[in-house]
Amino acid sequence: MKFSARMINWLIIVYCSVILLISVVSLNGSTALNKSKTIGLRTDYLLHVLLFIPWMVLAKWRLKGINSNIYFWFALGVGIIFAGFSEVVQIFVPDRSFNVIDLLANSLGIVIGALIVGWGWRSAR
Repeated sequence: MKFSARMINWLIIVYCSVILLISVVSLNGSTALNKSKTIGLRTDYLLHVLLFIPWMVLAKWRLKGINSNIYFWFALGVGIIFAGFSEVVQIFVPDRSFNVIDLLANSLGIVIGALIVGWGWRSAR
């Protein structure tokens, strides 16, 4: 399926909006995800990783045809900054808090996404 640049822009806007919405919604003290485990990991950490993997896929689609490694590193850097922002904003939300491990899980998702699409980015040169 071929996406136009406009469609990809909308996907990026929706994706970022969903992440920010999840970040600012108060959980009313619920800790259910903190207590459950999936494949030996806390489920919330796994969800943080999975939530941020698409960042680099969307960046690759949006920057398709640009044959420069600088855009790969730019997308990776902006992704990690966005991952950090989505955690820092929680300081200001009742019943939410900044968590370094969540930040690391977000960043790991960005890096995994970079590894998934990185080979294709480099082969486009």
